[in-house]
Amino acid sequence: MRNTWLAEELTKLQNSENNLAITETIKYIEQLEDDNESLQIALEGNIWSPNKWNEKMEK
Repeated sequence: MRNTWLAEELTKLQNSENNLAITETIKYIEQLEDDNESLQIALEGNIWSPNKWNEKMEK
């Protein structure tokens, strides 16, 4: 998890009763972070693509 503070706080809350919920929450947040990074890379690649530079803007 990229947000170390959040990971530490979630781990502090973890106990035998909510272990599964906390573990799955951390996995879910990690998946969201990965998805956001993939989307950001895709968008940046699209914006900085030389093919896009030569396209005329539609009005």
